Amino acid sequence: MRVVVRFDLIYTFYMRIIIFLTLIFILSPAKNSFANKYGNGELKLSSNVVDYFIYYIRGKQFQYPSAFYVTKDGTDAVYWYCEEMTNCREGSIVQNLKKCFNITGKECGKFARKRSIKWVNDINPGKGKISQVKNKWSDAEIKMKLKELGFID
Repeated sequence: MRVVVRFDLIYTFYMRIIIFLTLIFILSPAKNSFANKYGNGELKLSSNVVDYFIYYIRGKQFQYPSAFYVTKDGTDAVYWYCEEMTNCREGSIVQNLKKCFNITGKECGKFARKRSIKWVNDINPGKGKISQVKNKWSDAEIKMKLKELGFID
């Protein structure tokens, strides 16, 4: 008795399985998506996050604002500083979003880059002079800017 093995059929069968699994992996949505560069949509900041943002904007000596991330519900935030104002490079947004998620336990979005509010909503375009915040402003002026942009009531 002679057994004939058709390797072309076996090869075709396994290739179909590999292609099928690859398509499922590529097309399936990720559970925690960190794809958005900046946050967008309706956002109301809690009073603690507003105070935290003011602290971030002002900085200290040799601490220049780099990035401010806030949770999508506006109750928590994380920020990063640079030690040099002229050579302040942005870190990896994907890594920063993951760190924010790990620290807060909630989905985050990038709220500000340096002293510019990048979160886009119905009022704030996320760019230009309207989105700028000055570090020399008083707390009341910063809160008024956040209110103008629709981030606090």
